[in-house]
Amino acid sequence: MRILFINSIQMFAGGEVWMLRTLRALHERGHEVWLCCRPRTELAERAARAEIPVKLMNFRGDFDPVRTIRLALFMARHKINVVLMNMDKELRIGGVAARLAGVRAIIPRRGIDYPLKNRWRYRFAYNVLATSILANSNATKQALLRNAPWLDERRIEVVHNGIDAAVFVHSAHRSLREEWQIPADAPLLGFVGQLDERKGLRVLLSAFELIQARIPEARLVLAGEGRLREMIESQIRAKSWERNVVLAGFIHEVASVMQAIDVLVLPSYWEGFGIVIIEAMACGRPVITTNISSMPEIVDDGRTGYLIPPGDAQLLAEHAVALLRDSALRERMGQAAQRRVAEHFSESQMIERLERLFERETGR
Repeated sequence: MRILFINSIQMFAGGEVWMLRTLRALHERGHEVWLCCRPRTELAERAARAEIPVKLMNFRGDFDPVRTIRLALFMARHKINVVLMNMDKELRIGGVAARLAGVRAIIPRRGIDYPLKNRWRYRFAYNVLATSILANSNATKQALLRNAPWLDERRIEVVHNGIDAAVFVHSAHRSLREEWQIPADAPLLGFVGQLDERKGLRVLLSAFELIQARIPEARLVLAGEGRLREMIESQIRAKSWERNVVLAGFIHEVASVMQAIDVLVLPSYWEGFGIVIIEAMACGRPVITTNISSMPEIVDDGRTGYLIPPGDAQLLAEHAVALLRDSALRERMGQAAQRRVAEHFSESQMIERLERLFERETGR
């Protein structure tokens, strides 16, 4: 098949990671793939490095006939069979272009349980332009149906995110503990993601203060960048945590982070899917996260990690202390986590389900 993914986002986050990995995997299975995205973005640069063909386009308003026609000509010239979009704006532009080009499968992907607005342009885009809708979890699907009862449930296909677990099982290329100057036997919690309010970082810092009182040698590494960096730096100075908390910045080799830490913590107030959770689980690391969105579909509470209510620093600290103090518990949960990823969140399973969806839509 000839497959085009469209992404207009300027930042680089979980949805963009998913797109690049999925395009690469589809290409390896013999499909011709393209990515349409904005120029001078992290996504465009990474796609070029991965040798994924890229069509650069500046996205503006929903009504942009010049760009719509250019995109339709691109689709027609390359005989595109499937177009998958990442955002509502992309569906309204790319969906019209795909209809003009005669593309059979026009699929918007919903990566977060954020409600659709009950407006005519949303109804038109999802009921007329889209041939089906891809949801990354049952939670996302139910949120769509709850907030947009005008959608036909039968048109929403759930395909969980998947990863190539081998990348995380094998030894990482970097010894990050040495770079961070953290002893090999120091209990280490890890956070990977944007330094943003929605990630619950204030809760994590409050919990870490409780953890420190019981395990003074405990360490915390925060891998990522974002608007809360200055706040975190201020907290580190105020609490004299210079030796205990590492602000690692953005790290490309996520596997190296997962190899270095003992437990992953993601106390988010809302999430799309939390792909870092299955990355940690694939590496044999238990996780502590919140019981929101798709998290309960990923984490088997009490077996592969712990689910807590959003904002509960006390419970987060209790679970973290239990895991950091008990290596046997971490090992048992880590092994169960690896099995769960292999059974439910492998990249091969995800790609096979996507292929079946694409084949069904193109065969209509």
